[in-house]
Amino acid sequence: MPGSRFKGIRKKVARVLGIYLLAAGVAFHLFLFWMWAGWPIFIDRLLIRSERPEPADFIVCVAGGLGGNNLPTEAGWQRIYSAVQLYFDGWAPQVVFSGGGTEGITEAEVYAEAAEWLGCPPGAVAFEPGANETAEHPVNLLRLTEPRIRKDSRLLVVTSPLHSKRVALCFAKAGFSSFRMITGYRASRVKDASKVRELRTTRFTEHKPSGRRYDDFFNRLKWRSDYFWTAFRELGALLVYKIKGYV
Repeated sequence: MPGSRFKGIRKKVARVLGIYLLAAGVAFHLFLFWMWAGWPIFIDRLLIRSERPEPADFIVCVAGGLGGNNLPTEAGWQRIYSAVQLYFDGWAPQVVFSGGGTEGITEAEVYAEAAEWLGCPPGAVAFEPGANETAEHPVNLLRLTEPRIRKDSRLLVVTSPLHSKRVALCFAKAGFSSFRMITGYRASRVKDASKVRELRTTRFTEHKPSGRRYDDFFNRLKWRSDYFWTAFRELGALLVYKIKGYV
């Protein structure tokens, strides 16, 4: 009968929907607990290439976008600081900031200004202001006339950990034969607090560090979730690059 058949279909739909909602609820709560607990997400291991620095001809800081008021993003600040710290420790005589971007000022300019604020001398700064995506950075560097960068130039390429594998594959695809990926660095040869910010102390003698921690449930959930979705997005970008032949 049509009516009984319709009821049967409705029951099947309701059963499938119930199973789906149950599975989705379990997956959602498992995800929340996993993020809060700080357990490994595994996919990030496919995305990270991080190496120790060696003497080089250039430090290349790959721009990571601009945030509000044409200032570097949080990830961008970390890249800038690592690049400047490498320079202070004498690993290379010049830092090249690479990035174009979507704003009225290039990311290379903004990042260089931030580097100078952190103590990097203007004479040690160079620009590649045209790259708008990861694959363009190595190609554009080879087109520079000043400084002259060759495929056999020794480079320390600075970027964020989850971005490092894709950047490395792009540099290899462009023919660079001697580069190392740096995903974080603090100067160890320099003991000057004006250059190494971790060494700074307050001028206010009455200041006492509160010792307060901010890794409560919601902050840990936010930080880990951001990390997970950034890794997930980067994995997708890496797959797209492989399909397009960029890496």
